[in-house]
Amino acid sequence: MQQISAILPIKTRGRHYADNIGRCDILFSSLRHFTTPSLFHRFVIIVPHDEVEEVRGYAKAWSDFPIEVIDESLYMGAFNEFSQRHQIRNWHRQQIIKINAPEWIETEYFLIFDPDCFATHHFDYDSLISDGRAITHLKGRSVEPYYWEASAKLLDVDPHLDREGVWWTPATLSRSLCVSLQERLEAVNGTDWKRVLLANYAIDWTEYTLYWLNAERAGLLDKYHTQAVPPQRTLHADESVWFADKMQEWDAAHYFAPESDGLFAVVQSNTKIPLDQVVAKLSPYFPIKIQPYDRHVDPVLKGAELYSAVVRKGLKMVQKLLGNGTGIK
Repeated sequence: MQQISAILPIKTRGRHYADNIGRCDILFSSLRHFTTPSLFHRFVIIVPHDEVEEVRGYAKAWSDFPIEVIDESLYMGAFNEFSQRHQIRNWHRQQIIKINAPEWIETEYFLIFDPDCFATHHFDYDSLISDGRAITHLKGRSVEPYYWEASAKLLDVDPHLDREGVWWTPATLSRSLCVSLQERLEAVNGTDWKRVLLANYAIDWTEYTLYWLNAERAGLLDKYHTQAVPPQRTLHADESVWFADKMQEWDAAHYFAPESDGLFAVVQSNTKIPLDQVVAKLSPYFPIKIQPYDRHVDPVLKGAELYSAVVRKGLKMVQKLLGNGTGIK
């Protein structure tokens, strides 16, 4: 049987993470309903060191999948070199983890998930990989040009904002292209690729824009990626829930209907939409079981993360005034 791997970074503490275990329960419930655990060669969950044992306990509820819980501190020692709170963006932290996927997987292709994703239609290997290439959801780069521009600077390439590029999580990426990206970042910047990205914490590079721009530069996009051809579905539903006020009007029946496109959708975790509302919206379409879990709501940690965000915003404004192309070292 042909298989892929999966990568899922998890945090359970901080501004937006207290319900991530419950969100993972929704994700795995949807995967059980719409595919089979045997599709995955390995399902890698990466968590901060102080959350490893706790997450391993919760992961027992998902053990019908080939789960491997990994302590990020064993592989991400570079994080310790950027010790000031504003230097480690949780957003960038999980993106670096995704780019590091080749260290943990053996298959050529792997699906990237976040806890707030869920499946909407049945899928198998052939739904994701066509003629040896990953079916990829594309959007115009002009939709969010700042991500493409920041990544282009780190890779010393043109962002080509008039073109399309890979859309966000979930996405199917190539192990070979991730390795190529790591090598390019090191060649252009003269140091370890993780440190390059960490040092540039004040600009909005993303894992997907870096990945796509480098593959484009190397002339490898057509070798590893393709688009869905009807009746194949693309990866993303036409619309996900990105803002809390859109939850009520999001028509789940439409996106789960047989005639609708898109294999996955998202209810954005930072919307603060109560988990029971998400379950109520989705449970008519697949069985959902939420296990009891501890919600880590720490006002001090939330305040520290908010402070960090404000500091980074200030640094970005300074960079813009100075015309600095990359992050403050």
